[in-house]
Amino acid sequence: MPVVLTARSVLLFLGCAAAFAMAEVTVVPPADLSAPRRELIGKSLAFLKEHPAVPYVEGGADEKGMDCSGAIVRLLELVKIELPRSAQGQYDWLRESGRLNLVPATARTPEDPAFRNLLPGDLVFWAHDQPGEPFRVSHVQVYLGKEADGHAVMIGSSDGRSYRGKKLSGFGIVDYRVPKAGSSTRIAGFGSPFPATVAPLPDPAKVSPGHPSPPEP
Repeated sequence: MPVVLTARSVLLFLGCAAAFAMAEVTVVPPADLSAPRRELIGKSLAFLKEHPAVPYVEGGADEKGMDCSGAIVRLLELVKIELPRSAQGQYDWLRESGRLNLVPATARTPEDPAFRNLLPGDLVFWAHDQPGEPFRVSHVQVYLGKEADGHAVMIGSSDGRSYRGKKLSGFGIVDYRVPKAGSSTRIAGFGSPFPATVAPLPDPAKVSPGHPSPPEP
Protein backbone atom coordinates (compact mmCIF):
# COMPACT_ATOMS: atom_id res chain seq x y z
CA MET A 1 0.00 0.00 0.00
CA PRO A 2 1.45 3.43 -0.96
CA VAL A 3 2.42 5.92 1.72
CA VAL A 4 0.13 8.94 1.70
CA LEU A 5 1.69 12.24 2.74
CA THR A 6 -0.71 15.06 3.59
CA ALA A 7 -0.39 18.74 4.49
CA ARG A 8 -2.95 21.50 5.03
CA SER A 9 -1.64 24.41 3.00
CA VAL A 10 -2.51 28.05 3.59
CA LEU A 11 -2.65 29.97 0.33
CA LEU A 12 -2.24 33.73 0.50
CA PHE A 13 -3.98 35.45 -2.39
CA LEU A 14 -2.02 38.14 -4.23
CA GLY A 15 -3.35 41.62 -3.64
CA CYS A 16 -5.37 40.69 -0.56
CA ALA A 17 -3.16 40.09 2.46
CA ALA A 18 -6.11 39.23 4.69
CA ALA A 19 -7.68 36.60 2.42
CA PHE A 20 -6.68 32.98 2.95
CA ALA A 21 -7.98 29.72 1.51
CA MET A 22 -7.39 26.29 3.00
CA ALA A 23 -6.35 23.50 0.66
CA GLU A 24 -5.90 19.86 1.61
CA VAL A 25 -2.98 18.47 -0.41
CA THR A 26 -2.36 14.72 -0.46
CA VAL A 27 0.70 13.38 -2.25
CA VAL A 28 0.97 9.66 -3.06
CA PRO A 29 4.65 8.78 -3.71
CA PRO A 30 5.56 5.84 -5.95
CA ALA A 31 5.83 2.59 -4.01
CA ASP A 32 9.52 2.26 -4.87
CA LEU A 33 10.51 5.82 -3.93
CA SER A 34 13.71 5.82 -1.86
CA ALA A 35 13.70 6.47 1.89
CA PRO A 36 15.73 9.74 1.65
CA ARG A 37 13.26 11.18 -0.87
CA ARG A 38 10.30 10.15 1.30
CA GLU A 39 11.96 11.80 4.28
CA LEU A 40 12.48 15.07 2.39
CA ILE A 41 8.87 15.13 1.18
CA GLY A 42 7.47 14.20 4.58
CA LYS A 43 9.53 16.78 6.45
CA SER A 44 8.76 19.47 3.86
CA LEU A 45 5.02 18.92 4.29
CA ALA A 46 5.39 18.82 8.07
CA PHE A 47 7.29 22.14 7.94
CA LEU A 48 4.48 23.65 5.87
CA LYS A 49 1.88 22.40 8.34
CA GLU A 50 3.83 23.95 11.23
CA HIS A 51 4.55 27.21 9.35
CA PRO A 52 1.58 27.73 7.01
CA ALA A 53 1.95 31.44 6.26
CA VAL A 54 5.65 32.20 5.66
CA PRO A 55 5.77 35.22 3.33
CA TYR A 56 7.92 35.60 0.24
CA VAL A 57 10.91 37.74 1.23
CA GLU A 58 13.80 38.37 -1.13
CA GLY A 59 16.99 37.13 0.54
CA GLY A 60 15.11 35.30 3.30
CA ALA A 61 15.73 31.69 4.34
CA ASP A 62 13.78 31.12 7.55
CA GLU A 63 10.31 31.17 9.07
CA LYS A 64 10.20 34.99 8.97
CA GLY A 65 10.30 34.95 5.17
CA MET A 66 11.92 33.07 2.30
CA ASP A 67 12.68 33.47 -1.37
CA CYS A 68 12.77 30.44 -3.67
CA SER A 69 16.37 29.35 -3.07
CA GLY A 70 16.14 30.23 0.63
CA ALA A 71 13.23 27.81 0.96
CA ILE A 72 15.34 25.07 -0.64
CA VAL A 73 18.17 25.74 1.82
CA ARG A 74 15.71 25.53 4.73
CA LEU A 75 14.06 22.31 3.52
CA LEU A 76 17.36 20.57 2.83
CA GLU A 77 18.55 21.53 6.31
CA LEU A 78 15.75 19.29 7.59
CA VAL A 79 17.51 16.28 6.04
CA LYS A 80 21.01 17.51 6.92
CA ILE A 81 22.12 18.57 3.44
CA GLU A 82 24.03 21.80 2.88
CA LEU A 83 23.97 23.48 -0.51
CA PRO A 84 24.65 26.92 -2.03
CA ARG A 85 22.34 29.80 -1.20
CA SER A 86 21.30 31.00 -4.67
CA ALA A 87 19.23 29.20 -7.30
CA GLN A 88 22.09 29.52 -9.77
CA GLY A 89 24.51 28.16 -7.18
CA GLN A 90 22.22 25.20 -6.44
CA TYR A 91 21.93 24.46 -10.17
CA ASP A 92 25.72 24.60 -10.57
CA TRP A 93 26.15 22.45 -7.43
CA LEU A 94 24.01 19.68 -8.89
CA ARG A 95 25.66 19.96 -12.30
CA GLU A 96 29.15 19.72 -10.84
CA SER A 97 28.08 16.66 -8.84
CA GLY A 98 26.87 14.91 -11.99
CA ARG A 99 23.30 14.67 -10.66
CA LEU A 100 21.69 17.32 -12.86
CA ASN A 101 19.43 16.24 -15.72
CA LEU A 102 19.68 18.98 -18.33
CA VAL A 103 16.45 19.85 -20.11
CA PRO A 104 16.59 21.19 -23.68
CA ALA A 105 14.83 24.43 -24.58
CA THR A 106 12.51 22.46 -26.84
CA ALA A 107 10.94 20.58 -23.89
CA ARG A 108 7.67 22.43 -23.38
CA THR A 109 5.23 19.83 -22.05
CA PRO A 110 5.34 17.52 -19.00
CA GLU A 111 5.13 14.54 -21.36
CA ASP A 112 8.41 15.43 -23.08
CA PRO A 113 10.96 12.57 -22.83
CA ALA A 114 13.36 15.01 -21.13
CA PHE A 115 11.26 14.66 -17.95
CA ARG A 116 11.01 10.85 -17.89
CA ASN A 117 13.49 10.60 -14.99
CA LEU A 118 11.87 13.31 -12.83
CA LEU A 119 11.17 11.93 -9.35
CA PRO A 120 9.53 13.28 -6.18
CA GLY A 121 12.24 14.93 -4.12
CA ASP A 122 14.09 16.35 -7.13
CA LEU A 123 15.04 20.01 -7.32
CA VAL A 124 13.56 21.64 -10.45
CA PHE A 125 15.16 24.75 -11.96
CA TRP A 126 13.68 27.42 -14.22
CA ALA A 127 15.81 29.79 -16.29
CA HIS A 128 15.63 32.87 -18.50
CA ASP A 129 17.30 31.81 -21.72
CA GLN A 130 16.36 34.21 -24.49
CA PRO A 131 18.34 35.04 -27.66
CA GLY A 132 20.87 37.74 -26.96
CA GLU A 133 20.60 37.30 -23.20
CA PRO A 134 22.90 35.30 -20.88
CA PHE A 135 21.59 32.05 -19.42
CA ARG A 136 20.32 32.73 -15.90
CA VAL A 137 18.64 30.36 -13.43
CA SER A 138 15.73 32.27 -11.95
CA HIS A 139 13.68 29.84 -9.85
CA VAL A 140 13.84 26.52 -7.98
CA GLN A 141 11.29 24.26 -6.24
CA VAL A 142 11.11 20.73 -4.82
CA TYR A 143 9.01 18.41 -6.96
CA LEU A 144 6.55 16.54 -4.71
CA GLY A 145 4.98 14.22 -7.26
CA LYS A 146 1.29 13.71 -8.00
CA GLU A 147 -1.89 13.86 -6.00
CA ALA A 148 -4.38 10.99 -6.16
CA ASP A 149 -6.03 12.48 -9.26
CA GLY A 150 -2.70 12.78 -11.10
CA HIS A 151 -2.29 16.53 -10.48
CA ALA A 152 1.46 17.28 -10.23
CA VAL A 153 2.63 19.62 -7.46
CA MET A 154 5.79 21.07 -5.95
CA ILE A 155 6.76 22.94 -2.81
CA GLY A 156 8.82 26.04 -2.19
CA SER A 157 8.54 29.82 -1.99
CA SER A 158 7.25 31.92 -4.86
CA ASP A 159 5.54 35.19 -5.61
CA GLY A 160 2.82 34.68 -8.16
CA ARG A 161 2.47 30.93 -8.77
CA SER A 162 -0.77 29.10 -8.03
CA TYR A 163 -2.34 25.89 -6.78
CA ARG A 164 -5.44 24.82 -8.72
CA GLY A 165 -6.24 28.39 -9.68
CA LYS A 166 -5.44 30.00 -6.31
CA LYS A 167 -2.56 32.46 -6.37
CA LEU A 168 0.20 32.10 -3.80
CA SER A 169 2.67 34.59 -2.39
CA GLY A 170 5.03 32.88 0.00
CA PHE A 171 5.95 29.35 1.03
CA GLY A 172 3.54 26.61 0.04
CA ILE A 173 2.43 24.00 -2.47
CA VAL A 174 1.90 25.05 -6.08
CA ASP A 175 1.14 23.42 -9.41
CA TYR A 176 4.02 21.83 -11.29
CA ARG A 177 3.89 23.33 -14.75
CA VAL A 178 6.22 23.30 -17.73
CA PRO A 179 6.38 26.72 -19.45
CA LYS A 180 4.80 26.61 -22.91
CA ALA A 181 6.55 27.49 -26.14
CA GLY A 182 6.97 31.24 -26.44
CA SER A 183 7.36 31.76 -22.69
CA SER A 184 10.29 33.88 -21.50
CA THR A 185 11.28 31.09 -19.09
CA ARG A 186 11.83 27.35 -19.36
CA ILE A 187 12.76 24.42 -17.16
CA ALA A 188 16.53 24.13 -17.48
CA GLY A 189 17.15 21.03 -15.39
CA PHE A 190 16.29 18.87 -12.43
CA GLY A 191 18.11 16.45 -10.16
CA SER A 192 18.46 14.74 -6.83
CA PRO A 193 19.94 16.65 -3.89
CA PHE A 194 21.05 13.33 -2.39
CA PRO A 195 24.60 12.10 -3.05
CA ALA A 196 24.72 8.91 -5.07
CA THR A 197 25.64 5.86 -3.05
CA VAL A 198 27.66 3.00 -4.44
CA ALA A 199 27.05 -0.48 -3.09
CA PRO A 200 30.25 -2.15 -1.85
CA LEU A 201 31.58 -5.06 -3.86
CA PRO A 202 30.85 -8.46 -2.30
CA ASP A 203 33.64 -10.18 -0.38
CA PRO A 204 34.86 -12.99 -2.70
CA ALA A 205 35.53 -15.18 0.35
CA LYS A 206 31.85 -15.02 1.27
CA VAL A 207 30.50 -15.88 -2.20
CA SER A 208 29.90 -19.61 -2.61
CA PRO A 209 31.71 -21.25 -5.56
CA GLY A 210 29.45 -21.85 -8.52
CA HIS A 211 26.95 -19.15 -7.52
CA PRO A 212 26.79 -15.66 -9.00
CA SER A 213 27.60 -12.65 -6.86
CA PRO A 214 24.52 -11.04 -5.28
CA PRO A 215 23.13 -8.17 -7.36
CA GLU A 216 23.67 -4.59 -6.30
CA PRO A 217 20.63 -3.06 -4.55
